[in-house]
Amino acid sequence: MKKSVLSLAVVVTLSTGYIANSVACTSAIYNNGEASLSVRTMDWFGHDDAIVVGAGKGITSQYGDTAEAMKTKSKYASIKIKSFTPQLVAEAMNDNGLVARILYLGNDYTEMAPDRTGVPDVAASQFPNYAVDNFGSVAEVIHHLDNIDVIQDKVCDLPGHENECIAAPVHYHLTDASGQSAVIEFIKGEVKIYQGDVTEAASVQYLSNDPEFGFHMNLDKEQTESGSTIRAFDRRLRAKEVIEDMYARDVTDNQLALNSLKAAGASVFSGYDQLDPYVNNVFPTLWTIYTDQNAKEIYLDRYDTWQVEQYDFTMFDNNDAQVVVLGAHPNSNK
Repeated sequence: MKKSVLSLAVVVTLSTGYIANSVACTSAIYNNGEASLSVRTMDWFGHDDAIVVGAGKGITSQYGDTAEAMKTKSKYASIKIKSFTPQLVAEAMNDNGLVARILYLGNDYTEMAPDRTGVPDVAASQFPNYAVDNFGSVAEVIHHLDNIDVIQDKVCDLPGHENECIAAPVHYHLTDASGQSAVIEFIKGEVKIYQGDVTEAASVQYLSNDPEFGFHMNLDKEQTESGSTIRAFDRRLRAKEVIEDMYARDVTDNQLALNSLKAAGASVFSGYDQLDPYVNNVFPTLWTIYTDQNAKEIYLDRYDTWQVEQYDFTMFDNNDAQVVVLGAHPNSNK
């Protein structure tokens, strides 16, 4: 697999005049003192009856449907968010504090590396499952990445694509309790890995959608200030500004940091029908999730309910090789 590892990369300059698509799932990470936290939004046009499941250790899973698909028995218990009708795992955290999440990166940018004969396959939509089932840290995931081929697969019946299967347009954001983070993308047949903690790779702590990550890094390099639109790069920059303020105030207490992180979630939340005048379309925030990698807790805030849901690893038997539904949308029959 052709691979580029960039701890703090200097990339080809892309014009800041580029107008990015409004699809804008946004992810931001904060690690300081007692706090090891992250926030992420799920943005898509449509409704998401996301369910929360607990998966115990020892579950045998196959991460694709090819003849060479990777098959393992999970080493870690995990909490996973299954989204939309396909029940795609968009977000997951294991009991060692590793978080893996899928965000949208359009197929104008995404092109998987060539599939190698004899190398186990992991379907693109299954990568977060594979990561949290088998590894306890970002470093472990990256170390083993060359041992698999992440291959393009299709997801069916997403909102707006009912009765249709489309190539999974994805990239990944990973973080762990130690403060290490990574962005993984597949661009023109090459896997690009950007990794490091906030002191080594500040840009890596913040991710949104189109264009490829190099564009967003260039905005950081040029110290671009955020705008008020719901475009991907504006939402990412707004989250980044909130997190940078937290570092400037040196918020080290875990609860205070978690409270402050709400501001990052609010800064990227678009409601259900905010119109982006640049593209004349809406891409609503369907849910926001906050993860606490030290306490091993998640908080799920859906766009159309007022009750924030809290989940942790005491809610299921971590050593039982079963998947247990921990929570569902209260209006899942709508």
